[in-house]
Amino acid sequence: MKKVYHLDAEEAPERMIIMGDPQRVQMVSKLLRDPILVSKSRDLFVYKGYYNNVEVGLAAHGMGGPSAAIVIEELIKLGTKYIIRLGTVGSIVNEIDIGDIIVPTGGSFSYGGAGLGLYFNNICPNTAPSYELLYELVNELNKKKIKYYIGSVFSSDSFYAESNYIDTIRKLGFIGVEMECATLFALSNLRNIKSACILVVSNNVIKNKVGDYYNSIINAASVSLNVITKQFH
Repeated sequence: MKKVYHLDAEEAPERMIIMGDPQRVQMVSKLLRDPILVSKSRDLFVYKGYYNNVEVGLAAHGMGGPSAAIVIEELIKLGTKYIIRLGTVGSIVNEIDIGDIIVPTGGSFSYGGAGLGLYFNNICPNTAPSYELLYELVNELNKKKIKYYIGSVFSSDSFYAESNYIDTIRKLGFIGVEMECATLFALSNLRNIKSACILVVSNNVIKNKVGDYYNSIINAASVSLNVITKQFH
């Protein structure tokens, strides 16, 4: 009998890296030693394998807060205690360009959105990452001399409506817009696990600019794997 509704896995590693795109999960799985596909239900691929001789998992969470919330909740039920989201983000700051990395210090969302509307009884949830994971991500980026920015991101529910409110969220101090960070942070704090995000800039919304960011994804994956396999208290 299945333990959860959507994923086919019987258990999940304590340490997970999650990504929206299942093809990206397959690509990053090649960095693991002895990767095994343990669930492919709904193309929400889940792999487990080894990195730095530590068991680690990879999972696809799909697009948007509601899909991410389902996968995050089910991974936690299956045993996950640490999650890093490796994703993409649209820059809304002129100087943050394609291929740059953003490490969010927090994620905000529209009231009642991000798949969180029924969770918190009209109380605004804590949508900050784990300090420990945040610190380790920044430390690893500095060690590898990879350029990065730190700041707050806005987690949008409506990809094609974002142009209607970009000016507003820019004035409020956000540096990027994506779809899942606030969901991850809120649920992690609610379920008492640790999480953080590392985001690669896929486009600059202000400049209406897109481009190639493949190498940055690989660099961010390497950083994420090094961090998620550290010993935590």
